[in-house]
Amino acid sequence: MQQIVIGTAGHIDHGKTSLVEALTGTNTDTLLQEKSRGITIDLGFAYLNEQITIVDVPGHQRFIRNMVAGSSTIHIGLLVIAADDGVMPQTLEHLHILNSLSILIGITVITKIDGVDNEWIDLVISDIKKIQKDTIFQSSRIFKVDSLSHKGIDELKNSIINISQSLNIFDKSKVFKMYVDRVFNKKGYGSIVTGTIKSGNISKGDSIEILPEKITATVRGVQTHGGEVTNVKFGDRAALNLSKIDINVLKRGSVLSTIGKITVTNYLIVNLTMSKHTLWTIQNNQRVRIHLGTAEILARINLQIKKIEPGKTSNAILRLEKKCGVTLDELFVVRSYSPMETIASGIVLDANERIKRDSLGEIPVDKVARLKYMISRRSKKPLTVKQWSEIFFLSEVEILKKIKLIKAKITKSDLVYFCDNLNSVKHSVVKYVKEKTNHDLFHSYVEMNNLKLNLNLSSDWVKYVVNGLVNEQLLTFENGRIKIKNQDLIIDKKTANDIDSLKNIISNSPLKIISMNELVKKSKLNPKYVKDLVFILNDRKKVVIISMDIVSSADAFDSIISKLQTYFSGQELLSVSSFKELSMLSRKNAIPMLEYLDINGYTIRNGADRKKGPYFFEQ
Repeated sequence: MQQIVIGTAGHIDHGKTSLVEALTGTNTDTLLQEKSRGITIDLGFAYLNEQITIVDVPGHQRFIRNMVAGSSTIHIGLLVIAADDGVMPQTLEHLHILNSLSILIGITVITKIDGVDNEWIDLVISDIKKIQKDTIFQSSRIFKVDSLSHKGIDELKNSIINISQSLNIFDKSKVFKMYVDRVFNKKGYGSIVTGTIKSGNISKGDSIEILPEKITATVRGVQTHGGEVTNVKFGDRAALNLSKIDINVLKRGSVLSTIGKITVTNYLIVNLTMSKHTLWTIQNNQRVRIHLGTAEILARINLQIKKIEPGKTSNAILRLEKKCGVTLDELFVVRSYSPMETIASGIVLDANERIKRDSLGEIPVDKVARLKYMISRRSKKPLTVKQWSEIFFLSEVEILKKIKLIKAKITKSDLVYFCDNLNSVKHSVVKYVKEKTNHDLFHSYVEMNNLKLNLNLSSDWVKYVVNGLVNEQLLTFENGRIKIKNQDLIIDKKTANDIDSLKNIISNSPLKIISMNELVKKSKLNPKYVKDLVFILNDRKKVVIISMDIVSSADAFDSIISKLQTYFSGQELLSVSSFKELSMLSRKNAIPMLEYLDINGYTIRNGADRKKGPYFFEQ
């Protein structure tokens, strides 16, 4: 069964801890300092039943950072308001935080009802409804309880259980991720961390990564709800015992994840929404406190506009003062540097790319629209389906649904692209090849690697683009060289004579096969010049370039192919010695020839031998 995590929220001394104790029988104020001062300072945890955990958070303004850490992983928010006090400053701040973190359900509880009359409670309810307008709590039921007399507690408890059972929480990523909210050392066990599993699952014996330090650890033991288990999954509260890890490496704010799957960065592109209740504005380059997961990180905000007013929204760049492990679409809270106040909420739009501030407004907040935007920006270096699934922290099944929705295409090597991007790159490739060759004999081709580097294209993508242009009869591609199809070369008389001379040398060589070194020596021409002329002969189908060092006349090569066809009509396997006998080539030339035959589909390796390749089946 799925586990549900509930978090309390509300002003100091509004009875959150007493309410948790009335619901669960557990007093979550465990620190001596908490008991002596009568307030909650850090996070407390209690279990309503085997499936429901309640996180009790501090209400004091000074401990908001702990409150946000506790609220970052909850499913249901329990907004607690004392009947005698009504709505107070931290009520508003906690409400904004819970709404910012997109909890699934909001429940409102008025406590201490025995101390006030019904007319006063009605006034408090009226105030509550005003502040909850346009929030997750807008349509939530309001419960009236008293923790000391237990009035209304059973009704609230039963309602919480029923709501929890009705929730269906889906894990859209299979990558393990957990925010650490507590760290401690236990004698005989070592380092122990606790948190709520945000995605994926983890088992005893698994290796994980601690972020942002990128330190690998092994899970020695797993507990949930106080009991030993072999694994925990998405949504579960868990305690993990990590082996051979210095406890000083771990802290609240650490992220545990599957190794190598989560980005570590100090540069985020985000969308910010200012609180309607704040008097602050966010200015360009303002220093703020970012509460992301269970971490608090100082950051500078870079804006495209001058400032963001209360209630307004804008894209921004966050330059964090320390790195963090982060995924796309993570929600966070922004607090002013000093005095500390919750002033905005945000969502991570991109954690992998850097852009100019002038382009900030182009990035959509909607996930599907953003995927479309990000794919279109990668026209020169498209990413694979797997890479997009990792960037968006979604399973490949989920990302494929979105790719289909935006009508993007996928190559056989799994690259994702739009037709407009492909056409644009094709145009650039043809233009580049034309400019570089320009009917010049000695620059009549472009090498694939040069094309890739000069146009800044990825390897698989440049191959896909060039193959498409070859199929469209716009380019030719052979031996790593790219040419414009049917491009006329201007050949002077001397060059034409040199070409004929090389052709004659090859034809008069033993078995009409020769090494490039021998060809250079016999022709007494410049080696690079000879190489260029051999490629012209190859284009004219007069020779076959077997390797970068061996050339055969076309008729000699055709003769070998004819002999092979006859051989395979009666034999299944061809040994090296049989091929040497058949072709009359020396071993020095026979091996490169066999490798050429393998590459081009004439033969297929079968151990030390060869068998008939697809070329002969197509004849």
